[in-house]
Amino acid sequence: MHLLPRSPRRETTVANPKKSERCSASLTIAEGDMAAALAAALTTEGAEVTLDDDSLTVNVQSETISDLRARLNSTLRSLQAASEALTEADRASQSTGGE
Repeated sequence: MHLLPRSPRRETTVANPKKSERCSASLTIAEGDMAAALAAALTTEGAEVTLDDDSLTVNVQSETISDLRARLNSTLRSLQAASEALTEADRASQSTGGE
């Protein structure tokens, strides 16, 4: 499984925050069997992580929109790295017979 090609469930709420207003973003990823591992990868990101039956929801908050963008970039990079590592580990275990 790979995180990037899948289409996550998206909820979009558009507001026009001013540069100095507190803001937040929420991302929900439907990755049933990888959700717990992806959540673990975010322990150092300072994001609020909620794990449901088959999905992972990540909430990021910040004092400014610029800081929110930076935090989202960092969180998304962590998710991408974790997804790629899990994909490679799965591929390696399949090539060795699942041991």
